[in-house]
Amino acid sequence: MTWSSLYSLPILYGMAFMVYIAAAGILWLVHRLGSEELLLPVGAMDYILLLTISQYMASKIGAYVGPLVTPMGVITYSASVSVLDFLTLRYGRSVGYWVVRIAAYLQALVFLINYLVINYPPAQFWEPLQAPFATIMGVSARIAVASITAFIVSETYDVFLVSRLGGGVLRRVGYSDPVAMVIDTLVFIPIAFYGVVPNIWLLMLSQLTVKLSLVPMTMLAVWLNRKTLRYAVATLR
Repeated sequence: MTWSSLYSLPILYGMAFMVYIAAAGILWLVHRLGSEELLLPVGAMDYILLLTISQYMASKIGAYVGPLVTPMGVITYSASVSVLDFLTLRYGRSVGYWVVRIAAYLQALVFLINYLVINYPPAQFWEPLQAPFATIMGVSARIAVASITAFIVSETYDVFLVSRLGGGVLRRVGYSDPVAMVIDTLVFIPIAFYGVVPNIWLLMLSQLTVKLSLVPMTMLAVWLNRKTLRYAVATLR
């Protein structure tokens, strides 16, 4: 079934909000139950899971508006930003940095395991399925390098900016997110797609447009997390 453009946008944003509720819900539950010592490990696992899901979902390119398209990994964007905001402001900049670095390492590990499994000799009855399996699960080395590089650069900068800005939701999301988005796009798209896609500038514009359109939802997600988990002051540890 193909959704018309009239319905695809609300569905896209609805999916993104559902992902946020599912991801934040576990943090809210842990906080509600009074298990504060579990918030850091659960938040870190939450964040890493969202990034892993994003890597796989990005293999599908969805329609957006007109000629613009969107990797479906964007549905985790608001959720991952809100979780990183919580980790950075609740536990300090150094914790935010370490979570980003560990997440990058684990993403590289996912790519390595994918590569090994894809290239392992298939059973005879599986041979007809090998090509589609490799297409769906495989990520080229170029895209893998681009993804990890862009992630480390943009998220490290985002952690730094969040810990410096602190303040209200508008100040946090309105200032730091657009900067991180631009950095991510400028690093990822050229490394991954230069010489591959016919119009790399349109692809960069598409990614920026979609992510910027998610800023209001991201602001709502950060505000809900701060209100529910009761944190707001950035530390500079």
